[in-house]
Amino acid sequence: MDQKPDWKSDFTKKTILDRLHLSVQEISELGIGWLITSFVILYLTGTLGDVIQEGKIPDELLIYLFVLGVSFFAHELSHKFIAIKYGARAYYRLSKEALFLTLISVIIGFPILATGAVFWWGEATASQGIRGRVSASGPITNFILAGLFLSLQGVGVLLILDSSMISLGLALNFIGIVGVWLNVFLGVFNLLPIGVLDGAKVLAWDPKIWISLIGCLLVVGFFGGGFIPFL
Repeated sequence: MDQKPDWKSDFTKKTILDRLHLSVQEISELGIGWLITSFVILYLTGTLGDVIQEGKIPDELLIYLFVLGVSFFAHELSHKFIAIKYGARAYYRLSKEALFLTLISVIIGFPILATGAVFWWGEATASQGIRGRVSASGPITNFILAGLFLSLQGVGVLLILDSSMISLGLALNFIGIVGVWLNVFLGVFNLLPIGVLDGAKVLAWDPKIWISLIGCLLVVGFFGGGFIPFL
């Protein structure tokens, strides 16, 4: 005779996505948002035609797009997890309006990389302080990542000084420059106090924090932003 199933145990089992308060749809839409952003960057850098013609993406661009994915996911998910921390329900969704705005901005030559946003609701949304903290969490995450990539860049520079590890040093230095540049760009762009961007809510909550975040990002960018060869 088969063993009687433990209905209580089966019912309470949770997948990794459940424990992280994520869904397959949410991960899929984040991935689509990243792909659209990557496509726009390939177009803006003038490398899209080369990629189509050669049938492959250069290693430098692969690094760029991978780092962009890490930075993009981290920014959006930080909004989600901080909102959940304050008792709200939150999820990321693509936005038709944002995608249309991105398309128009690319056509007119002033690109705005907007694909979607983290939507959240609950009693926590009534607090300006909580709204400000949730909004600030994205740029703060970009600042932390920029600092980490700046450290990686420093390691690369040290390795370059060792003749036996120049190749590794150059690679780490390049990844560091890309990481700093992208995260400073994402952080500062989202802190612009316009429309539905994070900056408007952070500024309304605490102007000092808004100024401090922009200042910190620009300082990291000054020391480690460098120059992206293919831009």
